[in-house]
Amino acid sequence: MDFAAGRFRKYAENAIWLIFEKGFSLFVGLVVAISVARYLKPESYGLLNYSLSFVSIFSAFSTLGIDQIIIRELSKDPAKQADLLGTGFVIKVAGSIFMIVPMMAVMAFMGHDAFTNTLIMIIAIAEIFKGFEVINYFFQSQVMSKFVVQVQLVINFVISLAKIGMVSIHAPLIWFAIIVILGSILNAAGFIYAYRTREGTPWNWKFKNTLALELLRESWPLALYGVALNIQARIDQVMLGNMMNNYEVGQYSVALKFIEIFGFVPVILMNTFMPAVAKAKVAGSDLYHNRLTNLYRLMFLAFVVVGVPIYFFSKDVIVLLYGREFEAAGYLLSLFSLRLFFSNMGVGKSVFIVNESLFKYSLLTVVIGAVANISLNYFMIPLYGPYGAIVASMLSFTVSIFLLDAFFEKTRLNQKLMLHGIFSFWKLNDVA
Repeated sequence: MDFAAGRFRKYAENAIWLIFEKGFSLFVGLVVAISVARYLKPESYGLLNYSLSFVSIFSAFSTLGIDQIIIRELSKDPAKQADLLGTGFVIKVAGSIFMIVPMMAVMAFMGHDAFTNTLIMIIAIAEIFKGFEVINYFFQSQVMSKFVVQVQLVINFVISLAKIGMVSIHAPLIWFAIIVILGSILNAAGFIYAYRTREGTPWNWKFKNTLALELLRESWPLALYGVALNIQARIDQVMLGNMMNNYEVGQYSVALKFIEIFGFVPVILMNTFMPAVAKAKVAGSDLYHNRLTNLYRLMFLAFVVVGVPIYFFSKDVIVLLYGREFEAAGYLLSLFSLRLFFSNMGVGKSVFIVNESLFKYSLLTVVIGAVANISLNYFMIPLYGPYGAIVASMLSFTVSIFLLDAFFEKTRLNQKLMLHGIFSFWKLNDVA
């Protein structure tokens, strides 16, 4: 292969370090998830994950799409720090409280029992404390994330130990919802500690009406995008819980959480090689298209390397880790491994979307994908259960990632590049 050796090595080494760091954090999370799932059994584990998924569908209201905008504005003008953090904090807290209104309206039609509604409300309250995430945005904007990352690592480790302790004392299910709130409170305290150590007190923050309106005017498409994306990602578990039972949600959740562990691989590849693609766009269309094609080849190759072993060994791995009670999740994981193809290509396509500034198109594809997923789930879950939900999600990704490109002139070329990359992945060459 004709690699630009020096440049490629630099990007590859960076990717390997990032993968190692992320992999270590995910390993701790996986150990805890296995312990909790084995203790709660499929029925209770399914109910807990149903409640988490139900809240996550509405959680986009708690950010209102302002995250990246605040980071951008802090990077451009650090002098506006007090105004941006104060205004962003109030917007996020207000969004979290507002989130509960539509969520309760939907709950009224879902036919939940009182205990399920209690779990959902406890988990939803945790969103309110995420207002302090604006501190994380500040450190990101100043390229000083290590200060909050260090604090978060300690807090997440403490929360993980607490969950293991709850398993060892046979704590009731409701405590696994309450720990979500405790984790959110401790994370908020950690953010405040990091900020006070480096910058001073948050009491100096200010809320500005005009700034709030400017942020919301710019962020509403991102907020809508977040809602649609959350629906497409989490509606499967909610519809399974309503159309089947919590046992099926439990099996589905174990397989989904396991496959999501590998979701960081395409994201790190994207973050590593995006600058190279952006520079190529400035240099010329031939180099730009060549690097996009090679990025798609790399994404497909990552799917082959990760997805194929999971497909063949999923049942044995799940039984070994989670026990015989979750054997059904092993078969679901086998099917989920094929979904990695779509997630990898979707992440790769986002590089094209960003470089071409096709954000309205991206919003359209996510909304259509979410509608397609709900519609397909409605017909396929009663017939095929959780297998139908996975197939429905893959069909909806086919629509949003591949088919819709054919209807727009600017994306038609990208569709050809993606297909060319997939069917010539062994020709991977100059990515960086």
